[in-house]
Amino acid sequence: MLELTDALFGYEHLLQRLFSEGGRLASAVVAAQSHENLSPVAGHQILSAISNAQLSVSGAIGHMAEGHRQLEFMAQKLGIDPEAFGDVIKRPNSARGATPIGLAA
Repeated sequence: MLELTDALFGYEHLLQRLFSEGGRLASAVVAAQSHENLSPVAGHQILSAISNAQLSVSGAIGHMAEGHRQLEFMAQKLGIDPEAFGDVIKRPNSARGATPIGLAA
């Protein structure tokens, strides 16, 4: 069970990191448009592609939230502590003390 929860939270962390990096990439494109004379047309096409990718990542994060609910339901049926899979409760030991998305860095 510990391996499952570690993998679950590890995967979610990767998705959050990916979403964060997409935001950083979008900011870099806007900065390039403003300060590096990147064509607004080319810049718009890049921002559109990044936005589409961000929507996909956001959807994946939403699917993982649903996965939490499914695991909680399964855990209740099997007599396992359902809070082990909750969105905000009882992260695995390997994730304790970690900062969300590495924003503190």
